[in-house]
Amino acid sequence: MTNIDDRTSVGINPVAEILEALMRKHRLNQTDLAHRSGVSQPGINRILKERSKAKQPRRETLEKIAAVLGVTPDQLAGHEPIPARMLNRGVVPVLAWEDLLPDSSSRPGQRGWLACPVEHSDETFALPVLGDAMTGLDGYREGEILFIDPAVPPAHGRDVVVLNGTTALFRRLVVTPEGRFLTTLNPAWPTPIIQLPDEAVFCGTVIFSGRMR
Repeated sequence: MTNIDDRTSVGINPVAEILEALMRKHRLNQTDLAHRSGVSQPGINRILKERSKAKQPRRETLEKIAAVLGVTPDQLAGHEPIPARMLNRGVVPVLAWEDLLPDSSSRPGQRGWLACPVEHSDETFALPVLGDAMTGLDGYREGEILFIDPAVPPAHGRDVVVLNGTTALFRRLVVTPEGRFLTTLNPAWPTPIIQLPDEAVFCGTVIFSGRMR
């Protein structure tokens, strides 16, 4: 008996089943997927209904849909295996800090998958803590995994990841009448507080890291 652990074998999943599983993962209905991919809703509906047919969608159609769902056209077509974790709704991609930088398009978009134990949006991703700027009371350990949700608005007292030019920062947001500031949790950090630059971009808010945040 063959035991398939975390990968789907080539040829087992027809396009319709793979597509349906990925749509569940990303919480997309046919209309949503049509809007994002540029493939018509009737076209997507036709693919989902053709479970018992050998006919494959056109390559151009596969490419458009695959780009939205985070897989390759060959994975969507069942020609290449898909890690089963990519089909589970509760898992999120693990990124490296350099993946957040503006010139990261040539690097891998994810380094693995982890289950997020709390409610989160489809934009959520995971990052490891680097350095000791955020150690201390109510703080974090280096290597601890952060679950970061870009859909959660940054608010006073929340821990956030911010892109400032070519630098990605993990800090606590402090909002005062004088402005918005980023602070460390390590009191010995050389620059424990900086004013949030106007051009800074919020990458997301920490929602979990071993406990609710």
